[in-house]
Amino acid sequence: MAEVFIGSTVGAEGFSRKVAIKRVLPGFSDNPAFAQMFTDEARISSRLAHPNIVSVIDFDRDAENRLYLVMELIEGKDLDALAGSGPLPVPLIIYIISEVLRGLGHAHDLPYVANDAPMGPNTMRAMRGIVHRDVSPHNVLLSWEGAVKVSDFGIAKARSASEATASVFIKGKPAYMSPEQANGESLDGRSDLFAVGVMMWEMLCGRRLFVGEDTRATLASVLFGQIPRPRTLRSDVPKDVERVVMKLLERDLGARYATAEDAIRDLLECEIAPRDGRDLLRRTLSERFPHEAPVRHSALRARSESRPTPHNVPVHARPTIAADRSGGPAGAPAQSLGAMRSAPTNTMQPSASIPRRRSMVPFVVIGGLVLVIAVVAIIAVATSSGGGGAARSDAGVAVGSAPTPDAAVAVASIDAAAPMTPGDAAIAAPPALPDAAPSQKDASVAPIREAAEKRKGRLQVTAFPALTVYVDKRKIHDTPVTLDLPIGKHTVRLVNKDIGKDESVPVTIKENQTTNIERN
Repeated sequence: MAEVFIGSTVGAEGFSRKVAIKRVLPGFSDNPAFAQMFTDEARISSRLAHPNIVSVIDFDRDAENRLYLVMELIEGKDLDALAGSGPLPVPLIIYIISEVLRGLGHAHDLPYVANDAPMGPNTMRAMRGIVHRDVSPHNVLLSWEGAVKVSDFGIAKARSASEATASVFIKGKPAYMSPEQANGESLDGRSDLFAVGVMMWEMLCGRRLFVGEDTRATLASVLFGQIPRPRTLRSDVPKDVERVVMKLLERDLGARYATAEDAIRDLLECEIAPRDGRDLLRRTLSERFPHEAPVRHSALRARSESRPTPHNVPVHARPTIAADRSGGPAGAPAQSLGAMRSAPTNTMQPSASIPRRRSMVPFVVIGGLVLVIAVVAIIAVATSSGGGGAARSDAGVAVGSAPTPDAAVAVASIDAAAPMTPGDAAIAAPPALPDAAPSQKDASVAPIREAAEKRKGRLQVTAFPALTVYVDKRKIHDTPVTLDLPIGKHTVRLVNKDIGKDESVPVTIKENQTTNIERN
């Protein structure tokens, strides 16, 4: 329904501040019902002043008479991107969910009067509380400084203004609806709490909760599908944390948390609730997205650049999660919460150690010793046989079975191009020596080939509505997508069966450059 820009306010004496500008697409602004609803909701959103809610700064129409909102700019990532980067520590999940609940709780308790009208016999009656109705990982923004903010308040209500386009606006979101919302019943704040429970369950388990082939099947799963306990899928989830998420997911309204504050209290009483969740989130974002984090985290960036890629780094003491029962292959890229996940990937954690390169000195020394032993053996054979053709024949066999000094150097240079993993450290014996010295051509080509394979660029794909991204016939996840690819030509396929979208896009990835694909 809209496009978003980064802008700047302009003031006296060079004052400037970065902001986000959301402008409604042509056609929607001309719909009187939609325009009125959007205006009402913009007025309501302007009253939501809370640290865990994205603030609205201004609302107006541009020169083309198109509606737009000016909002606080949050520099960082959304929750969908963080969850798609790999398994998350349980204390971090507790912090993020509690902060989301703080923002929602403020909205649920906010008193206001419709249309800013004073109370009287001929005015609209007072109303209390705002129900978000569209809580999902894409609407939870995480700043590089560790702040958690809920965005797009009121937009869900505005979406219902035009019946003709309602199905487009809710596309992809039924998986986070409450049962009462799926049934078309009246809603209160408890509906948002159910959506928070879905997000928390998915972060704990690393997979989708409500899955269906289409919107109708997804809604049926919301209403009747089984909700497994997280501990059956992830053994390190504490029982007190599991109790909170299962109470958020109660289909019976009477059994669900009555308020966001009740859920926050139980979360903070969990044994592993973090003491400084903001710093934990800041460090996690810096580790997971080292090339996008601000320069002030240069130490973390330097550490990450010493590794081949974040997803290939061995992780120590990471949480144990059962493989996705959808049958995804182990080690496949982690998908966003907007798509089915395969087994979790190896992602960077603050405690991960930096892999060290294997020293080539032992191999060079061993190669030299083998050569010396071979020469001594030749001399011994020659002495015992008294010289002659037989000695020369034996010497030819002995020399041929040992690597030349050049061959030893070639083996060392090839191995040096590959970083050692912790598993390699357990190998005490050197690699088997070749039967014959590799040719100079082979020795020079191998390092070049390996170096070329490690040269990478970046691909970014954004789309509305969301599209499922495939790269070279391999499923990645739903948009937005950001990933590193080897340089060269690739085929990107964009799919959304609900809207009949299936497009193949050839791209050429260049070293240290970002290739963007945008679809609206």
